[in-house]
Amino acid sequence: MYALTRIGGNNWLTDGSTGPLLAARDEALRVGSATIVHTIDGILVLDAVLRADFGVARRAGDECLAVVQRLRLAPASRYVLMAQAALAAHQGDRAAMERALAAFADWDGSGSQEEPLTIGLARAFCALMEEDRTGAVRALRDVADLEHANPSTYYLSGRYGIGVLLDVLAGDAGRAEQEEIAATAPGRMRWNRQFVLFADAVLLGREGRAAEAGEAAAEALRAAEPYPTALHLALRLLSEDAHAHGWGEPVAWLRRAEHHFHQTSVPAVTNACRAALRRLGAPVHQHRSGSSRIPEQLRALGVTVREYEVFQLLPERLGNKEIADRLYISPRTVEKHIASLGSKTGRSSRAALCEFSVAFAP
Repeated sequence: MYALTRIGGNNWLTDGSTGPLLAARDEALRVGSATIVHTIDGILVLDAVLRADFGVARRAGDECLAVVQRLRLAPASRYVLMAQAALAAHQGDRAAMERALAAFADWDGSGSQEEPLTIGLARAFCALMEEDRTGAVRALRDVADLEHANPSTYYLSGRYGIGVLLDVLAGDAGRAEQEEIAATAPGRMRWNRQFVLFADAVLLGREGRAAEAGEAAAEALRAAEPYPTALHLALRLLSEDAHAHGWGEPVAWLRRAEHHFHQTSVPAVTNACRAALRRLGAPVHQHRSGSSRIPEQLRALGVTVREYEVFQLLPERLGNKEIADRLYISPRTVEKHIASLGSKTGRSSRAALCEFSVAFAP
């Protein structure tokens, strides 16, 4: 059972898949390995946190914690409390994080194998959700000190992931350090790999290799796809550097991050994205009713709610007056929206814009 659990855990760390873990859990239930069932449940709680399935993580974490604490399973209790601290941190809820960390300490958390995870996935991420990069770097240095004194068997605490990106952005790490981490097994774990690849993109951009930087960012986005909070946090962190060095899509990335953190109620990062957009000279749009219906690709281009309403009618090849009658606006307003849509989407002719709109039609 321990072998099956380790195999499942390795698959989860490598590519983010939980299938083998769930198969191991089913087998543990069949043969009565209760400790392993609860160990896997703890991993699944953390997986839900990293995937930003916060409601699932909260319910599953509370249920699992009640059982493992009743059974006095200290390692499992610490792991779930670590996951609960990370859950609060990834939502920018410092008070809830501190409560979980206090409970973690009560279960002999100090000096435990799980301690670096609580600092890296909780304290460092909470600092980033408060736009406190200095605090995040300080927390990650604490992780490094702990792991130097007491090497951990857990590898998601930041040393091989978010820490690499922060160090590269700050100029405290360069190509040699990034490549050294990228070559390690922990650096290839999917949660870590997204940050290592984003760091590679930043370095390529600074080296004047704009096309390669864009390709590295695209690869990083694919790796980060299961992890929306981490993905949008990385975009917020690197966008201004990308703009300064002329690569990628920094304005679109900032708009995408701003929308995500507005939707998940993390005001510090939302406001920071909006301020960054202004510094880049890009317009900042208000969150009007209906903005959540705009496809992400169009929202990243800055398409407004009113423009999207016009865009949705373009597949029907209607004239301006017909669109105006449908939306109860003037033909002149329709004309302005279509001109703006053409500019934002790069479709200079109405025919090209209509053709583009077909791809988004229901």
